[in-house]
Amino acid sequence: EKLKREYAQNAAKQNRVWDDVDQRWVVQPSGGTSQNKSNSGRSASSSASSRVSNATSTNQNSSSAVNIGISLESSAVNVSGKSATVQAAVHARVNDMKKAQNAALQELRERERKAKAEEDAEDVVRRRLEPRIKAWSEEHGKKKQLRALLASLHIILWPEAKWKQVSIGDILDDKKARRCYLKATLKVHPDKTKDLDPEKRFIAKRVFDALSQAFTQFEGKHVG
Repeated sequence: EKLKREYAQNAAKQNRVWDDVDQRWVVQPSGGTSQNKSNSGRSASSSASSRVSNATSTNQNSSSAVNIGISLESSAVNVSGKSATVQAAVHARVNDMKKAQNAALQELRERERKAKAEEDAEDVVRRRLEPRIKAWSEEHGKKKQLRALLASLHIILWPEAKWKQVSIGDILDDKKARRCYLKATLKVHPDKTKDLDPEKRFIAKRVFDALSQAFTQFEGKHVG
């Protein structure tokens, strides 16, 4: 019993600290507490300094990242300290790029101008030919059926299309009507008429649309 009391008294007097390296409690000599505090202070200071250093390094890296990708134009302006050969190469490169950009811009403007001219020409053709197209594709305010359109196709197409006139009797059979429709669409398909003048392109487009709509109705009536 006396030994137990002495052990408890000694344990109470001992200054025990946890050793992170050995992972156990160790007895700290007198004055160790102050030294621990000092060590802890130095450790905290070192940790804070490390964080500041890391933050500074990160900011420097970010700044470097922002500066990546300097344009060739700015390099051409700031070539001080470079050799004459490098300066000449940079200036030549910049001039080539400017020429290419100007050429591309001129090409774009030319395409826009051409498209606008074609649009204006088509608008003039539309106002002039719309009544003729309507007379061919409609009757009493209703769309004509496929056979009627095919039988009168020679009236609306231009002579150079070389369309051979057919009669209603020639396409009474459904198979013959379909075959005639396919031949007609080849004459007026957009891929076949894209290089024609505005008037012929407009007629071809409207005829192609009218035949396509009539064929859809034709097929719908003959399903099954």
